Amino acid sequence: MTAPLAVASDGQHSQHSQHSPVEHLDVVVIGAGISGIGAGRYLAAELPGTSFAIFEARGASGGTWDLFRYPGVRSDSDLSTFGYEFKPWLDEQAIADAPRILRYVREAATEGGLDDRIRYHQRVVDLAWSSRSARWTVTVERTDQTSDDATDDDERPVRFQLTAGWVFAGTGYYRYDAGYTPELPGLDRFAATPGNTVVHPQHWPQDLDLTGKRVVVVGSGATAVTVVPAIAGQAAHVTMLQRTPTYVMPVSRGDALGARLRRWFGDERGAALTRRKNIAKQRAVWRFCQQHPRLARAIYRRVVTKQLPEGYDVDTHFNPPYDPWDQRLCASPDGDLFAAIRSGRASVVTGAIASFDATGVRLVSGQRLEADVVVTATGLAVQVFGGTRVEVDGEEVRLSERLAYKGMMLSGVPNLAFAIGYTNSSWTLKVGLLCEHFVRLLRHMAEHGYDTARPVPSDPDMPTRPYLDFAAGYIQRAVGELPRQGSRPPWTTSMDYHSDLALLRTGDVVDPELQLTSVARPSQDLFVQLPAGPRLCFRDTGGTGGTGGTGEDDDERREVVLLVAGLGQDLTAWPDALVDALVARGLRVVRFDNRDIGRSSRIDAPAPGLVRQLLRRPRPDAYDLADMAADAVGLLDHLGVQRAHLVGQSLGGMVAQTVAARRPDRVASLTSLYSTTGAAGVGAPTRSTLWRLRHAPAATVEVAVQRHVAMMRHLAGLGFPLDDDALAAEEARARGSWERGGGPVSRIGPARQIQAIAASGDRTAELARVTAPTLVINGDRDVMVDPSGGAATAAAITGARHVVIPGMGHHLPPGLVDRLADLVGDHVAAASGASGASAASPLEGAQQ
Repeated sequence: MTAPLAVASDGQHSQHSQHSPVEHLDVVVIGAGISGIGAGRYLAAELPGTSFAIFEARGASGGTWDLFRYPGVRSDSDLSTFGYEFKPWLDEQAIADAPRILRYVREAATEGGLDDRIRYHQRVVDLAWSSRSARWTVTVERTDQTSDDATDDDERPVRFQLTAGWVFAGTGYYRYDAGYTPELPGLDRFAATPGNTVVHPQHWPQDLDLTGKRVVVVGSGATAVTVVPAIAGQAAHVTMLQRTPTYVMPVSRGDALGARLRRWFGDERGAALTRRKNIAKQRAVWRFCQQHPRLARAIYRRVVTKQLPEGYDVDTHFNPPYDPWDQRLCASPDGDLFAAIRSGRASVVTGAIASFDATGVRLVSGQRLEADVVVTATGLAVQVFGGTRVEVDGEEVRLSERLAYKGMMLSGVPNLAFAIGYTNSSWTLKVGLLCEHFVRLLRHMAEHGYDTARPVPSDPDMPTRPYLDFAAGYIQRAVGELPRQGSRPPWTTSMDYHSDLALLRTGDVVDPELQLTSVARPSQDLFVQLPAGPRLCFRDTGGTGGTGGTGEDDDERREVVLLVAGLGQDLTAWPDALVDALVARGLRVVRFDNRDIGRSSRIDAPAPGLVRQLLRRPRPDAYDLADMAADAVGLLDHLGVQRAHLVGQSLGGMVAQTVAARRPDRVASLTSLYSTTGAAGVGAPTRSTLWRLRHAPAATVEVAVQRHVAMMRHLAGLGFPLDDDALAAEEARARGSWERGGGPVSRIGPARQIQAIAASGDRTAELARVTAPTLVINGDRDVMVDPSGGAATAAAITGARHVVIPGMGHHLPPGLVDRLADLVGDHVAAASGASGASAASPLEGAQQ
């Protein structure tokens, strides 16, 4: 390989020594087509301090609209929706030709200040991610240069490298250098005959003269429907040869109502109204076709029959075997295809090809079509990311093994976004929403100090289906090479604009299945997928997996304390000072997010309504405390811990009690902190507390923080009021919990945890089976779990020690941490001494 190239300040490249610094960009955008220019404009306008460049393999911008030069090339969607939302389409053509679209796209680039950001003749060929540096190494190939030591037989292109924090692939999903041509028997013989011509529309010769020629256009998709009427006036005759009919709908090339709206309301407001009108129309037509396919087919037949000559064989040539919008409908502006057929200049033949020969094509039916020119309008060759190779930490990414996250990222692949538009409406509608979400994610990461965003599904075994669930032939041919989508958001690929508005424009970028981390601040969070349960997030402090351990032998000598958090609380509800104090006693402390909370799995079941919660009537599909207890045991199995000291607060106390009652072999000691037995007559919250719990889940972080701080004030207890520093800490913890839990979705879990308590009923009799040394702690000022709950728990467990702390509420304030650490630490020490066995002895064959 030749020496790398450095990037000069003017965007040009020059040869430099291998000691020169490698350029770094915040974002590398691949492709200067409609998607890449859209992404560049959003970056420049919304994140002006971001360094980025757009790498374009060809020598011109515009993508599809510069590449395709075949006659009549135009949009298949109205430009009020196909155009950018930030740049209204004001041209009189609604279904616009390519030169107008190209001019519009380039105007958008110029107006967005992107002309100097586009680097032409530079193809991104390789992306290699390093988690240690949180950067992509981007290998770029010059398409207009070969290396100095190249020979005629070995023209090696010049390559260079740079680094990037993010990559945005605006490459679409088809190959730019080649279209798709199926095996057509005898086509080579036809092409070799003097005077004959074979051309694929993707590479249309600009000097091709069709005057007086007999032309056969093989295909029936959007390209064929465009080419046939465009050349019908020049050629002697044009035949569209199709194996299967396609839906071709006559539409107006202009938009009369849109023009009036701009006249009445002005260009900006009128264009916005036109866009909304056409979005609604597209959605209505698609939904109607999906919901009423037989009626849609009948309407289509009536419309097409009126467009064709009387007695035309509609059933043979315009009656597809599939329902409308199972594949994309083809537009015929002002009915130009039908006009060409009525004039006799064009015709449609339906049948399978037997073979080409020197003068034309013979069909399986025996019919012959004489031809001088054959146009293979047979479709696209699908290619994702422009063929760029992608590698993460030395492992090549196979797209077919990845799930698409929000339709814009790949599972397990950090900091790589892509834009693929709708197949059932205008492409750019979705691309715009994806770009908006992308820049919002980058802004959020910058504000919170993250450098890595990695989508990770909480249930890797969820059912999957193709990423583009679309019957078009070019998609079906490549389905095995594309990513897949899951069975639920955010792993589904929506083709509905209104659904995507909620997900991508107004939805929070924070999500429990998008891991946001920083190299400078390594996360302590670890994960385990339980064999028959959820994916749990946990932290292991004082052992090999955390801080303070000296190795596996040291690990085995340490007593393990498993902290189980309370209702709606993630693992950060346990104060770091308490964890540190226990570790200082030589203990290994493991804390985890219960299911439905924090970074652990969300359960795929509806949450109960407020009435069900108040009446303690769980849904039939509710999980219970036994399921949550099994999660805790599964985590111990994963850690190779045979017996642990369980400490649970509130709901976590109920979970810990259930483990101790049902799996006494796994519990070295039990500490139940302000918890209860589930009996109806004890442990009830006060009316003022119930009133505070009436709210629907918070929709914003500000509301969530405000409610959390107010609730902590309420729960703290008269003996341990929260001062300004403690309130600031609670606010910070609430914001962190919102972030860890994925924003609004983090508030759904508590409702399902409440019904888990209700589903478990009165556990008093079960608690009589607890044999582990037990410590029950509660305060006399608890307004969430009345002190009677603690007394009932201690009474139900034989030999339990009951400690009531004066002035304590339902909270762990700083002033209580030292005492709680002493109570728990002494209890663990006493239980360990009594058992005479290490609580951390590993299970046979368990994984560390």
